[in-house]
Amino acid sequence: MARIENVRCQRVLDSRGDWTIETKISLDDGTVVVQPVPSGASVGENEAKYIDEEKAADFVSTSINDILIGKDPGNQKLIDEILIKMDGTKDKSRLGANSIISVSLAAAQAAAKSKDLELYSYLNFLYNGKEKPKGELKFPTPIFNVLNGGKHARNNLSFQEFMVIPALNTPLNQAIGMGVEIYKDLKRLLVDEGFETGVGDEGGFEPHGLSADTALDFLKRAIDSHYEVGSDVFLGMDAAAGSFYKNGKYVVSEEHLSLTSKEMIDYYSNLFSKYELIYLEDPLFEKDLDGWKELHSNFANKLMIVGDDLVATNPEILRSVAKEKMINAVIVKPNQIGTLTETLEFIKEARKSKMAVIISHRSGENPNDTFISDLAVAVEADFIKSGAPARGERVAKYNRLLEIFYGF
Repeated sequence: MARIENVRCQRVLDSRGDWTIETKISLDDGTVVVQPVPSGASVGENEAKYIDEEKAADFVSTSINDILIGKDPGNQKLIDEILIKMDGTKDKSRLGANSIISVSLAAAQAAAKSKDLELYSYLNFLYNGKEKPKGELKFPTPIFNVLNGGKHARNNLSFQEFMVIPALNTPLNQAIGMGVEIYKDLKRLLVDEGFETGVGDEGGFEPHGLSADTALDFLKRAIDSHYEVGSDVFLGMDAAAGSFYKNGKYVVSEEHLSLTSKEMIDYYSNLFSKYELIYLEDPLFEKDLDGWKELHSNFANKLMIVGDDLVATNPEILRSVAKEKMINAVIVKPNQIGTLTETLEFIKEARKSKMAVIISHRSGENPNDTFISDLAVAVEADFIKSGAPARGERVAKYNRLLEIFYGF
């Protein structure tokens, strides 16, 4: 069995031009892998904490390197336990979640490469103890974020993402093709009506002057060019409501609204009735727990109520939220919790509670990082979020899924 020879880390730029880190692990059999670290613009209070990039790179290249030399990269649980113990904090704020996740994911990559396994096959082994034959692979349905707002854009739209979702029975290659087609039709509509078509952090268009209602109407009309809403393609939103929750009210500034929790739920109810939404992510502030319970009680049998900031890929938080019946679907972002082992535990907890699983990117990504594509296939995720079918760091994830789909 190959052993870790050295671990090195350096600062690199992400897709937003912000500094992040990437970790290189070398094994004594000649295996070398590199793992960049993503970062989010909309960061929940429950997420594991990042530290300064220079400090993180130094920790990885010195302290973490020294303790991991000679270790088996295939013993993922041990490596993650070592990292967690070294850090010694609940939120990974000493070594930094960015330091820890870069090493944790790089170790998995190194083990897979050393064993001459596809990453998704190795991750499937870590997840359920067996490697799945190629003919039995289940692919996630892509969720395309084609209109950006909130912290992902430079417009006045409070809500962060407006999404199109192909029907669940659509083969992956066709689903991606549908996303591309709708994205281009949306651009044409925006241009025809005099709106800008610059793109936000996740590749979606970021026109000024829209409301949630007009944004969803644009999406519906773009879909109607070739498909049927509610049959072929469905609509969804990521509100990221924590970003516009101020002094106990939901402030939707573009509509001059300042809403209570109940009024915000009524607002969503109107959109649901008009556009047949099937997906609503972070619709309320993560500490508005009574609101989450009410929303779940009213809509859980009609659409996916998705927790991102609410649960932050944390198994312990998810267990509590599941008992209180607040959500029926979860976002999975490995960097929110900081290790691969804890990420897989979180997914298992979600499955125990019969929740839909959505593997997700972050707004700050790297075109060389396609880890989440393999992870989504490995755990048989229901959905994957990787932004619009535009920008290299977004397209890379879709292209990796296509490589797996076609067996390249």
